Amino acid sequence: MIPQWQQDIINSNIRKHIYVIEWLSPEENVIGEMTLDVIGGNVNFDSQNSNRRSCNISLKNLNGKYTPSPQSKVWINNKFSLKSGYEYGDGQRLLYNQGVYVLGNPSILSSPTQKEVSIQGLDKWVLLDGTIQGKLKKKLILEVDLRVDTAIKILIQENVGENKFIIDDCDTLLPYTIEKEAGSTIADTIKEISDIVSYEAFYNNEGYFVFRKALKPSDYNSTAPSWKYTTEGLHLESTRDLDWNNIRNSIKVTGMTKTDGIVIEAIAQDLTSSEFSIDKIGERFEPVEDDNIPTVELAQERADWELLQKIMISENVNGRLIPNFSHIVGDIIEVTDSNSGINGNYLIQTIDYSLEFNSVMNLGLWKLRDWG
Repeated sequence: MIPQWQQDIINSNIRKHIYVIEWLSPEENVIGEMTLDVIGGNVNFDSQNSNRRSCNISLKNLNGKYTPSPQSKVWINNKFSLKSGYEYGDGQRLLYNQGVYVLGNPSILSSPTQKEVSIQGLDKWVLLDGTIQGKLKKKLILEVDLRVDTAIKILIQENVGENKFIIDDCDTLLPYTIEKEAGSTIADTIKEISDIVSYEAFYNNEGYFVFRKALKPSDYNSTAPSWKYTTEGLHLESTRDLDWNNIRNSIKVTGMTKTDGIVIEAIAQDLTSSEFSIDKIGERFEPVEDDNIPTVELAQERADWELLQKIMISENVNGRLIPNFSHIVGDIIEVTDSNSGINGNYLIQTIDYSLEFNSVMNLGLWKLRDWG
């Protein structure tokens, strides 16, 4: 839960939305700040993609200072950070980081009545997946039995030059030698390693590369919601969709076949007598095959994660609210709307909003359910 004083500001009617851009060098040193020239745009976050965020921002360009050139802040290889928040009291500001972006393709509009520059903000993942950078210049070899966290650091530090990272300990050893030819992408290699150990890899709102273990049901269920919404206050409306077709309550993961012929396998099932458990609706089975998984323990973690996803998708909620910029994807919030049957804790999967003074924020939510 965020501090009460911040809640008071977000809930207050006596505050206005502000959007701040910090211009960054390619090394992410601050080279300027701008607030007043933002005239529109939109921001999108999606936790289901490694490339989690994007934005488009329109800027006033009356004196030409944002016209792209080597002398402008808007130039190839530069970056920017976006902060969204509130101005309150006597010009005080409460700002929340909304990501560090690589400058994408700009567009310049000039007419007798309009002079604007529109810029694309691309998630830093584009520096890994080949969109801008991230293709190997020479063959990469990560030897068998190398620690996974060491392998990720080699990819991020030595091959990308990224110095901002949060890499959780992972002493699991690579089960085979990974060889990637020149021209392959760093992102594909990271994804391959992540799938072996059921870890997540992405850039966070502060621009740090994150490599961490995927959360389990027990992690979600032990986390207090960061905000509680009812049909009053910031909440405007919500739409609840039930996705019964894609529910699965039984997952079998088949991994590597060992040299002695033993096949690595694990099963995760909902046996809790919850509303979608096997004893309530029958078994809905889904096989998952990944011959890179080397141990039963890792296969079980993957099965548990897959089952969690297949149960959470059973209820999708789109919530519309007066913007709450404290939210990030992965937040847990509590929502109650008796008219549509919405009640309980939900995981924020997507966020989008426009950069307007009267903006509305849309949250894509998955219902959290405890299957054991």
